[in-house]
Amino acid sequence: MKELESEIEFCRRIMKSWEKLRLLYNGVLLFPGIAMLWRILHLQADRMAQNPPGMGFPIMDPVDLFIRALLFGICANVCFCLGPYSEFIVTALGFSLTARKIRVLLFSLGLMMSLGIIMLVWFLMELKAPWSLP
Repeated sequence: MKELESEIEFCRRIMKSWEKLRLLYNGVLLFPGIAMLWRILHLQADRMAQNPPGMGFPIMDPVDLFIRALLFGICANVCFCLGPYSEFIVTALGFSLTARKIRVLLFSLGLMMSLGIIMLVWFLMELKAPWSLP
């Protein structure tokens, strides 16, 4: 039973470390996410001013936009859960990296991937914006 207590304590430490990083992760993704939502709503308002009344939303219904943003946030946090799991696997396989190095590496890769997705969506939106005007 004593053997399991040390392993459980090890798992607790890893999970607590990752949950602290989750706050940083969500905070970092919050600012570009809000900026992108603001940009989409701003582009939509400009296009709606140019369209005749009753044409509808040229980009996306704002409710649908916020639902998609919420789903992105949920999916990003589900993917974040792969971080502690990956750290457990790397540690169990006996790689010579320390837990802190593994954690920083995995966190950085996941954060860069999430920011890359936001930047890709923003880039595609900006690329499409000039040609979709009436």
